[in-house]
Amino acid sequence: MSIWSKLNPKNFFTKEEITILLFLILFTIGGVILKNFNLIFQVEKPKNQFENTDIDSILVAVFSDEKIDKSETIINPKRDNSLKKQSIDLNKATVEELSKLPGIGEKTAMKIIEYRQRFGGFKKIEELMRVERIGQKTFEKIKDYLIITK
Repeated sequence: MSIWSKLNPKNFFTKEEITILLFLILFTIGGVILKNFNLIFQVEKPKNQFENTDIDSILVAVFSDEKIDKSETIINPKRDNSLKKQSIDLNKATVEELSKLPGIGEKTAMKIIEYRQRFGGFKKIEELMRVERIGQKTFEKIKDYLIITK
């Protein structure tokens, strides 16, 4: 009597079906053993170098139909993470410094400088909303990084 006839005495399954079932059972048991091994010995999973990055949030936003806040992403290579609150003087900042602000690109930075030269500088940071391309939302994002000196 063969192993197949012992496993299938009434010929309910073919040999191929029994082979597949045995493989699935063994695979499942192996998975349970590995999972328990990790729990018992506290094996740490290797950390993904891209875990919790802006790329993850972009992908989540794309696949979940959320709006992407481009000012907080790493798409702009000029973005400087060392930017401190109230660190940029609107009346003295260069294009490079202004481009580091969230939501401000090089063109907008040049518009800020043009406005500053045309009107003799800023007297209040709220005047920044008079510059083309800077609305209420952009202003709210950057106002904490700005100061004005005379």
